[in-house]
Amino acid sequence: MKLKKIFILTMAILLSVLLSGCSSAALQTNSWSGLSADTEKAYLANGSFVYALYLSNGSQAWQYPAEKADAKESFFATPVLTEDGQLLIASAGANHSLVSLNPENGTSNWVFDDAEGTWIASPLAIGEYIYAPNTDGKIYVLDSNGNFLWAKAIGGALWAQPVSDGEIIYITSLDHHLYALDPGRKEVLWDVELTGAAPGSAALDTDGNLYIGSFGSVLSAIDTQSHKILWEAPLDGWVWDAPSLDGTTLYVGDLEGSFHSIDTADGSENWAPIKPNGPITGSPLITNDLIVIGTESGTAYAIDQDGSIVWQQAIGGRLYTAPAQSGELILFSPMETDSVLVALDFDGRQVWQFTPAK
Repeated sequence: MKLKKIFILTMAILLSVLLSGCSSAALQTNSWSGLSADTEKAYLANGSFVYALYLSNGSQAWQYPAEKADAKESFFATPVLTEDGQLLIASAGANHSLVSLNPENGTSNWVFDDAEGTWIASPLAIGEYIYAPNTDGKIYVLDSNGNFLWAKAIGGALWAQPVSDGEIIYITSLDHHLYALDPGRKEVLWDVELTGAAPGSAALDTDGNLYIGSFGSVLSAIDTQSHKILWEAPLDGWVWDAPSLDGTTLYVGDLEGSFHSIDTADGSENWAPIKPNGPITGSPLITNDLIVIGTESGTAYAIDQDGSIVWQQAIGGRLYTAPAQSGELILFSPMETDSVLVALDFDGRQVWQFTPAK
């Protein structure tokens, strides 16, 4: 499939830049965006800058850096809002910067830049602690003021935000493993070998089961008590991002362009996979009784729980980033277009779009 080849080429460029330690110029040209939102603003990590945009009309509230781009910075990890009012952004550039911003005005609170590798994954903030996985295979633990506390070598490049049940941190890796880290003991308690590299986060349910997609073209269910794989559901292609969980149903897209609804009990398909117009890389968004996805062909789809397409809307460019929601808006960040953020309503109609000033 032509679109899958384009995606794989993009990832190959990204990997070569990371491994060679080159400048961030190629990343800024070839990488996706990171997108999150609160009730007032959307936060978009887009290459050289992080933008805060008012959701009411799509106008810019601030950008970081405020003046000009830093050639050694490249932002595309999803910005993380913490309970104590910080916005954490992570750079894949040569500066190795993990930055805390004030979400009101974009000013910097602190910068941590002592990691050996770059930041592809978003950090996980739990209470007063920040757990930040790095491409050097370590997870770095900071306090809420940005002070370094400790680091632990996990294994393989870490590209995904960890998840936690409040006690154990679960981390997927490109080395085909899931790791369970006890932050109190600063030890990896156990690990499970997966069918393929796992660049996306796990989904964790209330029963303590983890669900992970991988480049092995399967969706795996893992019991955190027994540390065993419960089942593996075969998919049509690689899975790039985390599956989305809705009760006892998992939704996941793959790079062959299939969208699946999976029963958490046994990994069976609830309905025949849907085939939109291209590979699906971002996690599905579950909202308002709909599941919303984007494709590499630049089209947004809304699907109901019975597997019927409710609407589709051409956004343009390539949609690699998972959609986000705030209030009555669904947000998409296309790649390779002038507009880097597009807001739709729940009927798929465009409300506004944002194009950065040149």
